[in-house]
Amino acid sequence: MRSSPDVSFGIIADCQYADADDFEGIIRGSSQRFFNCYRLSPGKLEEAIDTFNEHELDFTVHLGDFIDRDLKDTKRLHRITKRGRATLLHVFGNHEFWVPGTTPEDVIKKYKMPSNYYAKREKGSRFLFLDTCDLGVLEHAEGSPEWKIGRALLDKMQWEGALQAYHWNGGLGERQLEWLDGELANAEKHDEQAVLFAHHPVFPPSVLNALNREEILDVIDAHDNVTAFINGHDHGGAFGVRKGVPYVTMPGMLSGATNAYGIAHLYKDRLEIDGYGRVPSRVLIQSQDNAA
Repeated sequence: MRSSPDVSFGIIADCQYADADDFEGIIRGSSQRFFNCYRLSPGKLEEAIDTFNEHELDFTVHLGDFIDRDLKDTKRLHRITKRGRATLLHVFGNHEFWVPGTTPEDVIKKYKMPSNYYAKREKGSRFLFLDTCDLGVLEHAEGSPEWKIGRALLDKMQWEGALQAYHWNGGLGERQLEWLDGELANAEKHDEQAVLFAHHPVFPPSVLNALNREEILDVIDAHDNVTAFINGHDHGGAFGVRKGVPYVTMPGMLSGATNAYGIAHLYKDRLEIDGYGRVPSRVLIQSQDNAA
C-alpha cells in the first residue's frame, strides 16, 4: 500500500495560450522542432484542472509562459483555473514579457503573486519559486540599469558563442542568487528539504538554459537539501541528474495535440511524479551521481 506523501502538488508548464493559428518550426541553435497549438491550450488546461480536483493537493504550480503574447489572454485562463481546489502559484516566463512595456508589477498583479520570486513553507518542506527573467533583456525597461547589465552579458555571451546566448533566455540577478543561497541555508538549518521551481532550465546543457546557469548551479551545489529543480521553457522536456540533484524539464502543455501535466508527491526520501499525456512518470531520489 502506498504511504501518504508529505506534500502533493500539480505541475503545468507553458500553457502559452493565444487566439492564434498553429505554428511549427525549429528552435534556433538546435535541430529540435516545435509545434505550437495555441487554441488547444484552454481545453488542455481544463483537463488538467479537472484531474487535479480529483486529488488532495496542497497547491498547483505553473512554470511560466501562461500566455503567449498578451496578459489580457489570462482572463480566459483564469475562468478555468478558478475552478481548481488547490491554489495556483506562478513563476515568470519569458512570454509574460513578450509585449514591450510589460512590467514585473503588471505580471505580479495579474497572477496574484507575492513577488517576482518567493518561498513557500509547507509541512516541513520549502518550495522556492525563482524568477529566471530577472537577468537579461526582457523583464526590465530598455535603458534601465538592470537592462544594461543583461544586455552586456548577452552581448558578451553571443561574442563568445555561448550555447544559450539568446534574448528569450534569462537568469537570476545577484540579489536573487544571494536570496536563494540564504533560503537554502535557512532550510538546512530547519531540516527542510527544498524543491526549486523556475521557467528556464539549468541542466542538462541546452540552447534554452538560463544565461548564468553556472552561477545558479554553484549555489545549488553548495547545499545538500535540494530534492529537485523543476522547470519549463523547453516544450519537449528533458531530464538529468547532476551531483545527486534531479533536474526535470516539464514538457510544455502548448505543444502538439496531446496534453502535458503532472502530479508530484513529496516524501522524506523521494519525489514521485505521476505524468499525464506527454509527461513521463518518474521517481526521483537524490543520489551521489556526480555527472556534470
